[in-house]
Amino acid sequence: MKPLVILTRSHQVESIHYGAICISDHNKKLHFCIGDPSRKIYLRSSAKPFQAVPLLLSGAMDHFGITKKELAIICSSHSGEDFHRGTVYSILDKIGLSEDALNCGICNPYNEKMQALIINGKEKPSQLFNCCSGKHAGMLALCRFHGFPVENYTDKEHPVQQLILKTLTELLNCSPEEIDIGEDGCGVPNFMISMEQTAYLYAALAMGKKGHATYGKALEVIRDAMITYPRMINGDGEFCTELINYTRGKVVGKVGGEGIYCLAIPHKGVGIAIKIGDGNERAVYPAAMSILKQLEILQPEMENQLINWAFPPIKSHRGNVQGYTLPIFNIFHDNYPTIQVGDKFVFKGE
Repeated sequence: MKPLVILTRSHQVESIHYGAICISDHNKKLHFCIGDPSRKIYLRSSAKPFQAVPLLLSGAMDHFGITKKELAIICSSHSGEDFHRGTVYSILDKIGLSEDALNCGICNPYNEKMQALIINGKEKPSQLFNCCSGKHAGMLALCRFHGFPVENYTDKEHPVQQLILKTLTELLNCSPEEIDIGEDGCGVPNFMISMEQTAYLYAALAMGKKGHATYGKALEVIRDAMITYPRMINGDGEFCTELINYTRGKVVGKVGGEGIYCLAIPHKGVGIAIKIGDGNERAVYPAAMSILKQLEILQPEMENQLINWAFPPIKSHRGNVQGYTLPIFNIFHDNYPTIQVGDKFVFKGE
């Protein structure tokens, strides 16, 4: 892996985040790569748009009256706000199940206001706060539609998980044996595939029906739902939501656990996969913003609206800026520039 992002403090480098980047089109042609494109990574939550494909193709959405807004929450890593939980509850209600059917577990929401309400006893902890509750509700809807048992729907041998795996192998044109299966934080199977395969998946999402012959139309519906309802994908003040919103759908971003971030660029027809080696999420957002800037995706007003994600400041407990989180890579060549902050040189490459 290569150095991608540095953390500065008082004009000195304090930390370096290493990682890999891969950019592909829907024909699996690699456009740019930093690091080994064959390196395998767990997709984590970046798999969610593709885990939703069988639901869309099954006819379950029409059967239960699941809306595009609800499809967006199925693809989300939401922050547990009221409108998120209400939308997940709506899906469960339509399929005749309660929160008790979810098997994602209880965890703290990302949204700080929601966390404070739970801590102060003004909200009761529930699985609906889990950032993956939308995905699980979608899996339960697929179970109900096909008549699969609801119990143990998170097991990798369950029919709904086997259907999702089959869809992924057909999207990638590979055998099931080529995909390593692990368990995600929310308990469902997760997939370990290569960086270049991950970038390709997001290129297919970007292209929609102009891309994959079998699943392109479904991917286009999913992509457009994510663009139309960006608040559902992450939440107020969160990067995915602000990225989709401020770029007016020119960029669709999806976070994954352990330093994964993926981007679909519809008008360019490319997908981008980012992996931060140490799994630290703080590095993924400036890395993503730097790639978009280097590819000239962002207009000046978009850059201004997203500036705090591009160069996140490091602040003291009193609110004083002490440094920044800075991307240092160039996707067009492999040498590293000297980075200067203030009057001191802080990074001279490796």
